[in-house]
Amino acid sequence: MADLPEVQMTAMAVRPDTDVETAETPPPIDPELLEEAQRQIQAASPNEAINEALRRLVLEERNKRRAAMEYLWKMHDEGRFDYSHFEAARE
Repeated sequence: MADLPEVQMTAMAVRPDTDVETAETPPPIDPELLEEAQRQIQAASPNEAINEALRRLVLEERNKRRAAMEYLWKMHDEGRFDYSHFEAARE
């Protein structure tokens, strides 16, 4: 096995500036923002509003990634990628 380079831990990695959230201490939530989200989503409870907001965020991000992949495949199918650079790099 090859020798791996020595890795030095930084103070940030050892002692991060931010508090670590645990199940016992949930992150603080802006009460006004939560109230507005609950109203807009028409959620029955704050927990329902948070879960619905997270669900919508996850779906939105998935759709962005899916659209980006479809665009890349479209570009590929249209021959818009120049693969000659890969061949030059092999030489």
